[in-house]
Amino acid sequence: MRGGLAVAIGALVVAGCGGVEDETQRFAREATESYLAERDGYDLDGVRCTGNPRPWFVEKQTTVVICAARRQVGGCDWYRVQLVPRASRVATEIRLEAKDAGCVLPP
Repeated sequence: MRGGLAVAIGALVVAGCGGVEDETQRFAREATESYLAERDGYDLDGVRCTGNPRPWFVEKQTTVVICAARRQVGGCDWYRVQLVPRASRVATEIRLEAKDAGCVLPP
């Protein structure tokens, strides 16, 4: 019985702990990479973003995403990506949230 419970909990943890980017993460990451491409000092392959909350926690699309951008000298800066709905598209407003804030994002 305990083995089955451990397997079930492990499967839930793996399923809930990411791996694949959701559409919101991809959109925010690409916008942040474009924004940082015009600035020196960042590894554009090192940008990671928080995703949209899972449907069982929140039933609304997020409008703010935090992206960690790896600096070439080490560490990461966090950028706040505001998703702004426009007539037929979503625009972004990107600003520095915190310098050298670490490379691990909150869940």
